Amino acid sequence: MARPEKIRLGEILVQQNLITADDLDKSLEEQKRTGRKLGRIFVDKGYVTELQISEALARQLKVPFIDLQLFNTKPEIINKLPEAQARRLRCAVLADKGNSYLVGMVDPTDLFAYDELVRLLHKDIELAVIQEGALLQLIDRSYRRTDEISNLALELGQDLGDTAIDFAALGMGGSAEEAPVVKLLQTIFEDAVQVRASDIHIEPQEHKLHIRFRIDGVMHLQTEADLKIASALALRLKLMSGLDISEKRLPQDGRFAVKVKQQPVDVRISSMPTQYGESVVMRLLIQNSSGFSLEKLGMPPDMLERFRKLIHRPSGMVLVTGPTGSG
Repeated sequence: MARPEKIRLGEILVQQNLITADDLDKSLEEQKRTGRKLGRIFVDKGYVTELQISEALARQLKVPFIDLQLFNTKPEIINKLPEAQARRLRCAVLADKGNSYLVGMVDPTDLFAYDELVRLLHKDIELAVIQEGALLQLIDRSYRRTDEISNLALELGQDLGDTAIDFAALGMGGSAEEAPVVKLLQTIFEDAVQVRASDIHIEPQEHKLHIRFRIDGVMHLQTEADLKIASALALRLKLMSGLDISEKRLPQDGRFAVKVKQQPVDVRISSMPTQYGESVVMRLLIQNSSGFSLEKLGMPPDMLERFRKLIHRPSGMVLVTGPTGSG
């Protein structure tokens, strides 16, 4: 495919009657003031949806729009492009067509990203338009750390040998950061945060240890490991949360904090004795430092206006309720 030409997103949306000229002028003023991307401003202001922008770009460039939720992706194809480049260039390799790759891009008019892709992939490129939100979810699912976690679990099992407790392996002597159990748990936390898991379950079974993540309310098996590392993981987690490591017959609850890629995460932990050893469940509470505006909550305009009036009253209270995990 020939190198795409640079086009103006705002003008395309006006031509296709998706926004008005006045909407464009207001958004351009905000872009000058804040430096944010124009497409994001359109979406945040409610002028258009992300889907409408993607379909408009596809029509203008005469390339297909691909809904990633309906597209059958393969990990070996996705991994043709390293994760860092996929996130930076906002794109993903979707199919290998022999002499070319089908590449989905959030912004196919980004000429720098296109040139970088050609350099990295060493093949001709056929472009398609994809949505940014769906792309980020695909990246989180595809670039997982399952192999690394499995290897670290195997290393921990080898270090423990046939002994019940190895203090060096548990990070209770020397450099804790280099202890196998510490590296394993840190990698588990990093993978869980990357896929936006709300809970981590460490569950001893009859012959194996299951490590499972709860993602969007659904349990997923992350890793199956040697059962003998279960006690080491439980002991290390109890040490981190200040629980009684000598008590294995009663349930215990605690909490601790970890840093995952410089992002603080609060962890609520519960341990429970089971037939095959102590089971541990952790709820992850990510401390997001970035603000979340009311406009992004998706309230209808009339409701949003009423809500703003209510929260500016000098007295009273607004209750937002729902079951655990609803937000």
